[in-house]
Amino acid sequence: MADIPTPFPQPDRDTAKFWEAQNEHRLVFQKCSQCGSIRYLVGPLCPECHSFEHEWAESSGRGTIYSFTTVRHQTHPAFVPPYTVLLVEMEEGPRLVAQLRAPEGTEVVIGAAVHVEWEDHEKQSLPVFELDE
Repeated sequence: MADIPTPFPQPDRDTAKFWEAQNEHRLVFQKCSQCGSIRYLVGPLCPECHSFEHEWAESSGRGTIYSFTTVRHQTHPAFVPPYTVLLVEMEEGPRLVAQLRAPEGTEVVIGAAVHVEWEDHEKQSLPVFELDE
């Protein structure tokens, strides 16, 4: 059986800068130029004030585990279980889904502090999280 390629995001005019920043190991969010709210998922319109104007604000990369699950059954041929997927509440407010990078058997606790690290692939760098010491 041939190697199954890992699926990657397809940047568009609204998301290209988000993905480009990740290739530079920077996590950024859109910040509305009118009301100042942080918007994620990335998109053309502020969900708070409906402004089209925004700037890119760099994240601290720090957050806390809001929820998690450990995947034990293969859901895609490119992702070999077990692995843990986190819902991280970032310091800036948005919640981000990403994989936990930790040894198998590591205890994961809701509310635990995490920080972003990077997993480099040929096409795209992606955020992963590690537990703070």
